[in-house]
Amino acid sequence: MTVETAGVTTEALVWITGKPREACARPEALLERDLGVDSLTLVELVETLQDRLAITVPDEVTARVRMVADLQDAVGRLVAAAASSSATTSGTST
Repeated sequence: MTVETAGVTTEALVWITGKPREACARPEALLERDLGVDSLTLVELVETLQDRLAITVPDEVTARVRMVADLQDAVGRLVAAAASSSATTSGTST
C-alpha cells in the first residue's frame, strides 16, 4: 500500500460514510461496526475506488474486507498489480 492509495481510500470512506477523516483513517476501524458500512455501502465504496484508481476489485476480495486496513491493503495490491501489468504491456512491441 502506498500513501496515495491509503489517502484515496480514506477520502472515499469520508465521502461515502460522512464520518470524520480521523475515524476513516484508523486501520483498525471495523467498516461495519465503526463506520456504518453495510453491504450496499461497501459496493458503492468499491465502485468509487475502482473509478478513482482504474482498478477492478474482485467480489471475493470485497467479501474478505472487514477493517480499513483490509481495504487499504487490498486496494494497494490491486493498484500495484495494475501498474505492473501496465508496465509489462507497454514494454511489448506490436
